[in-house]
Amino acid sequence: MLGFAQQYLTTVVAALIIMSAAYFIFWKLFENRLSNRKIQLSRRAGWPQIKEEIGATLLSFLGSTAFTLVILSFKDNGLTKFYVEAGQYGWWYEALTVLTMLIISDTWFYWSHRAMHHPTLYKYVHALHHKSLDVNPYTSTSFHVIEAVWLTVWILPVAMVMPVSMTALGIMQVLGTFNNLKSHLGYELFPKFFSMPPFNMLVTATNHSLHHTQYNGNYGLFFRFWDIVCGTELNTTTSTFDEIHHRKDEVIVDNTRYRTLTISKLVKETDNTVSVYFRPTDKEFYNYKAGQYLTLRVTVDGKTHSRCFSLSSSPDVDDFLRITVKLKGEVSHYFYNTAQVGDTVQSLLPVGDFTVTPVAAAAKHYVMVAGGSGITPLYSMLKQILRFEPHSNVTLLFANTSEENIIFREELGRLAQQCSQFEYVDFISGIKRITKDDLTVAPNASYYICGPDSLKEGIVQALKDLKISKSAIHVEHFVDGYVPWFGLTSGPKKKTLSKTVVAAFLGFVFTTASAQTEIMGNWHDKNHPEKVVTIVQSANHFTGTDKKGKVVFKELKPVGPKQYKGMLIDPDGNDTFTILVTVTSKNEFTFKVRKFVFRKEFVFVKE
Repeated sequence: MLGFAQQYLTTVVAALIIMSAAYFIFWKLFENRLSNRKIQLSRRAGWPQIKEEIGATLLSFLGSTAFTLVILSFKDNGLTKFYVEAGQYGWWYEALTVLTMLIISDTWFYWSHRAMHHPTLYKYVHALHHKSLDVNPYTSTSFHVIEAVWLTVWILPVAMVMPVSMTALGIMQVLGTFNNLKSHLGYELFPKFFSMPPFNMLVTATNHSLHHTQYNGNYGLFFRFWDIVCGTELNTTTSTFDEIHHRKDEVIVDNTRYRTLTISKLVKETDNTVSVYFRPTDKEFYNYKAGQYLTLRVTVDGKTHSRCFSLSSSPDVDDFLRITVKLKGEVSHYFYNTAQVGDTVQSLLPVGDFTVTPVAAAAKHYVMVAGGSGITPLYSMLKQILRFEPHSNVTLLFANTSEENIIFREELGRLAQQCSQFEYVDFISGIKRITKDDLTVAPNASYYICGPDSLKEGIVQALKDLKISKSAIHVEHFVDGYVPWFGLTSGPKKKTLSKTVVAAFLGFVFTTASAQTEIMGNWHDKNHPEKVVTIVQSANHFTGTDKKGKVVFKELKPVGPKQYKGMLIDPDGNDTFTILVTVTSKNEFTFKVRKFVFRKEFVFVKE
């Protein structure tokens, strides 16, 4: 136990010294001098984020220290082929060993990292690391304890099958530490010629920073090889690296503090959607790009929620800020049912990479594919393109569950009548679906896609089948990194680091008990798509309400893997039935009601 404590403290102190030194040098001492090299010009990494990262680091090192002692135990018992004397097999072998371990490490990391982005795993483990959108040196060790062990577990089997010197292992640790710090530095220090072979095969800080803001891509550790081969490299990786090297006199905007927004108007767009207009106290809010989003802190019933909402207003076109919210959880229900003009919320300045920048002389063709509330960033984009890029054409393909649920239907119709370069086509579930023919509207078009995962995946696959260049496909990904079980805490934020660590450890131990999330979201009756239910978490159970806010599912509680027991309230007759809900897939659940005469089994599918 004493050996564990010594190893743990040594590792923690060394890591904190290295990270603090890097943070002081780049984020404080030379911040202004290196402003052009700051990858994200909106600085969001303040003390609250860093405090959480340090807490996660203290926990992750418990796992990595324990694994280190396991490796040493295997070595002491002769179960590995570690050796002490460097050069025992020749120095060429030492170099080959390091190269082999680099390749194995990079391969293991890529596939493990990609697997951890699967929705089933992501929210329980890797989402903790992705809470840090604006990466900084302290992000480099902010991992879930499981991830900290898993990403290095490859070392043990390698050392059991091939001789590895302690010198080679030490070199790998140094390379790994430097690479991890470089990737999370937040500044691009690689010179411009790293965009040319062979240097362009290395993962840059820009590469990994984009991974933190766009999520689904750029999974590599040392090299870009697997991302390129598997087609998972983000489209803007090279262009962003080049753009950084052409910057001049950039100013880093402090976006670490929340500012006040006052609700100036509320407009119910549909039976389940509301537009919220804001009046900011800080004019910096108007300096945004079409497609960006706000990060809001909203207090509902004494509990503060952090949520991200795309702006549906358009910069330099609208003289207001607006988000358009579809009923889903506590915050959306607050905006739809409770919020009043004059209420205030807290917000960071707009950010986001899913954007367009109109060029007056350009003549392009934009194809925008929206599903439901996915119209919000696209509506902002298309209005700005039509205003400031008059020679370009825009085609909007808009999919919805019903005509009544079409957001901005009247506004889009007016735009189509007023602007000859704008075409707008509706697609209604069960009546008309988007096909490949709908997507082939013009050669060399640029595609912007936003909506439910099923729609995005289907459209992207169709575009691949049509041999559309990956660089022409732009997809907005939504990942909520602030629901309780995404991080290591299972309740409201604590005010002290020590309490955070305790809550984090308990959250890790009891993850499986609190991680029932597959039932949450918007669902509709498979045979009656107009019957939509929104299921949210309420204390220790789940509640489902219909479009009018009436409770349909009451006190659903987990009773087993993918099973929930609760009550069904008939919205027509107000009869109550005890039901057992079974989640059959990520997009479907079923239940039986024996007292109904005409139907005994109900199937609900995800919106």
